[in-house]
Amino acid sequence: FNLAVQTFCFLFVSAASWGLSRFLLSVGATSENLADGLTITSCLPMTINMVIVLTKSAGGDEASAVFNAAFGNLLGVFLTPALVLMYLGE
Repeated sequence: FNLAVQTFCFLFVSAASWGLSRFLLSVGATSENLADGLTITSCLPMTINMVIVLTKSAGGDEASAVFNAAFGNLLGVFLTPALVLMYLGE
């Protein structure tokens, strides 16, 4: 479960956001700086307090949410620069 959550948060969300930003850039709906900013922010982990609030309001498992939020923030220190480099090459 935890691996699926981290994979979704870091890989699926950032890939979908990168694809959307490149599409918007290709049709001229956004600037390159805004498209790059959207990609960069999608590579960041979600804040711990937001994860707890959303999980609690949905009636989910709070202990699992706390672990995944804390682990995701720790993992984000290493994954975020790698993802940004992979998507933007900068």
